Amino acid sequence: MTSSNQPPADTIRYGGLKASIWRNVSQEDPTRVRYSVNYVKGYKNAEGEWKDTSSLSEMDNLKLGVLYSQVAMRIVELKLEDRQSNADIEEEQAA
Repeated sequence: MTSSNQPPADTIRYGGLKASIWRNVSQEDPTRVRYSVNYVKGYKNAEGEWKDTSSLSEMDNLKLGVLYSQVAMRIVELKLEDRQSNADIEEEQAA
């Protein structure tokens, strides 16, 4: 997770699994962006409250493979959006 209070760039769910995709912008170069991902499984505790865990069953591990593919594609899309945004900013600055 990031150190700021920013929300994730995106969240993708598959079954009880959730992937939070975090945008990490370089302080030295704001056009340099990297992404990190947190994977968790949601469950209800005995009191009926929703909790997250990083402990996955063997079936969850199979589902994680599907989720991983979706996350990888979403990060590609986010990077394309970043490049377009940077190009738009550079175009505005040149005008």
